[in-house]
Amino acid sequence: MGDAACIAVAAIAVPDSHARRRIDDDGLDSLARSIEEVGLLQPIMVRPLGNGRYELLAGARRLRAMQALGRAGVPAVPVTNEGAAVLSLVENMQRQGLDALELAEALQRLVERGWGREALARLVGRSTSWIGDMLGLNRLPDWIKAEYPQARRVVSRSLLVEIARVRDASAQAELWRQAAGGALTVRQARQLRREALPAVPRALSAVRRCVRQLDRIDTAPALAEKDRSALLALRDRIDMLLAGGSEDGAESGAESGAENGKA
Repeated sequence: MGDAACIAVAAIAVPDSHARRRIDDDGLDSLARSIEEVGLLQPIMVRPLGNGRYELLAGARRLRAMQALGRAGVPAVPVTNEGAAVLSLVENMQRQGLDALELAEALQRLVERGWGREALARLVGRSTSWIGDMLGLNRLPDWIKAEYPQARRVVSRSLLVEIARVRDASAQAELWRQAAGGALTVRQARQLRREALPAVPRALSAVRRCVRQLDRIDTAPALAEKDRSALLALRDRIDMLLAGGSEDGAESGAESGAENGKA
C-alpha cells in the first residue's frame, strides 16, 4: 500500500456494488461539513486501472461527500491487486445494509484466499465463533438463500444462524417457514433445533451446556451426599455409554444376577 496522493474525482470509477448503496442524506451532509471544517482525515482507497484511471475500493461516503463539496481532487491511496481484493471485501463486510448471506459469501471468499478463522476474526474485529457462525450460513440450501432477501426484515442474522445449524432438511425447512412468516424467535429456534437432534446428540448438547456452567465455577464447592451420589451415577452412566452398553442391558444383567443368587 502506498502513500496518499491527490487524485481527480472524475478519474475514479465507482463499482456497481458501491453505486447501488443508499447513503443517508443527513449522514452525508454531516460528513461533508466535517470535511469542510477539518479536511478529509482518512484517504479513500483506489486500485489503479491504467491510463490515469482508478477504481474505488473503500470510502464511497467520503468520495460522495467530496463530490457534494465540489472538490476536484480527493486524497487517495493506490492499492495493489491482492490488497485491493481484501480491502474491497472488508469494506463490503463493514458497510451498512449488507445482509447476512452477503456477509457469509464475503468471508468465504477470504477463506478461499487462505485466511484462517483467527486471522479473519482479527481482520473484522469479531470472535472466531462469530466467524464460524457466519461461514455456516453458506451451508443453507439454495432455496432458502433465494427466499432470504424477501424475508430479511423478519429473519434476523441470529435467527438465520440457528436455522443453518439444523442438519435435518425437513426440520430446517419447517424452521425456515416459521421464521419467514414472522412466527419464530431466536430462543424458540434454538429450542426446536435441540429437540430435532437424535437422542444421543441432544443429550451430549445438554452435557456440554452443563460443562460450560461448571467451568464458570472458580472453586469446587462442598457437595452434599445426594449431589455426590447423583454425579457418581451420571459418571457411571457415561462410562456405560462409552463402553457400548445400555441401561436396559445393565438392568437385565443385574436382575439375572439377583435371580441366580436367590436360586
